[in-house]
Amino acid sequence: MPPRLRISNHPPPVAGLLVLGLGFGLGCATSSAQTRDGTEDGERPVVKMDPMHIQRDVDPLLGLDVYDPSDVLARANQYFDAGDYDRAVKVFGFLVETFPGTELVPTALYNAGLAYERLAEYESALASFRRVISEHADSAHLKDAYFRCSLNLAKLERWSDVADNYWTIRQLSGLTTIDELEARVGLAIAMFMQNDYLTAEREFMASLRFYDERQKVEYIPADYWVAQSRFYLGEIAAREFESVKLEGTTNNPEAWMTEVSGRLEAKCQHLIRAQNHLIRAIRAGHTGWASAAGFRIGSLYEVLYEEMMVVPTPPDLPEGAKELYIAELREKLSVLVSKAMMVYERSLEMAERVGEKNEWVERTERALERMKTLALANLKG
Repeated sequence: MPPRLRISNHPPPVAGLLVLGLGFGLGCATSSAQTRDGTEDGERPVVKMDPMHIQRDVDPLLGLDVYDPSDVLARANQYFDAGDYDRAVKVFGFLVETFPGTELVPTALYNAGLAYERLAEYESALASFRRVISEHADSAHLKDAYFRCSLNLAKLERWSDVADNYWTIRQLSGLTTIDELEARVGLAIAMFMQNDYLTAEREFMASLRFYDERQKVEYIPADYWVAQSRFYLGEIAAREFESVKLEGTTNNPEAWMTEVSGRLEAKCQHLIRAQNHLIRAIRAGHTGWASAAGFRIGSLYEVLYEEMMVVPTPPDLPEGAKELYIAELREKLSVLVSKAMMVYERSLEMAERVGEKNEWVERTERALERMKTLALANLKG
């Protein structure tokens, strides 16, 4: 899923005349309170300020000798933006420990989680986001923290927990249509990764129906999740395709041919179903998933070619008939090679047209060269 990356800042500290009136109580105006001072004027507003720290020497971690929570958060975010994630994590932690009462704590915890992600320390990232959820349920970062938990659980391959977390997200109030769609597709992927293809397929289809219904009344920029759903639906069919083995269980030539032909027919039906979903993934318009789908279609024809290459000739087949069988098989295999090449070439043309360059494009380039070599060998054969 696309990452929910949001480095959060806070309004600058209150300055000017408040400094003179409040001594060292300089900070960010975070909230207002009402109190009675016993005068006839009644209630008067009192501004609650975050504390300021002043020390003799410059703090080696912060590079500051005078700072309040906003200053610390700004410095941590500077380290994050510069790619110094180790130091950013330390400064975010410093803010949480030094100013536990400031309203910037959930922001610091959330941003620390993002920094841990960049360090590939997913358990620590998960702990930071979970603190936002458990300790700051009224924070503006709550929803995003839930989604980041799912991402880090996926990095840790804790797929059952991923599914549970996405289900919890779907129970939250205030979800947008995109939030709901992302949670639905994420849950389906978690089921797929646990090899529960039946449930995964049902959830993917439900996600697409949800999208179709909502887009009738609102614009939904959801090409990523639509394409992702179609890709995984294609992958489910591809797994079924791969599970069918082209082998016979009898020594009778006619019965053997009937059995293997039936298996081949079933295998091709799964291939067609996978191809239909993958083509719809391409049409969804997300170039990343389109390049992945293009590669996967070509790979299905390549797998079929490889499996047919190793299918033995029917048992007890006369020599003349065996030669005919091999000739027909070679012709069918050349068709598969041609189809794979065509799909790979079209996928690369699309990627070049939109400027897409990713792992799937590179794999497609290698696969195309492999198919060209096979086609040349078949011509020579």
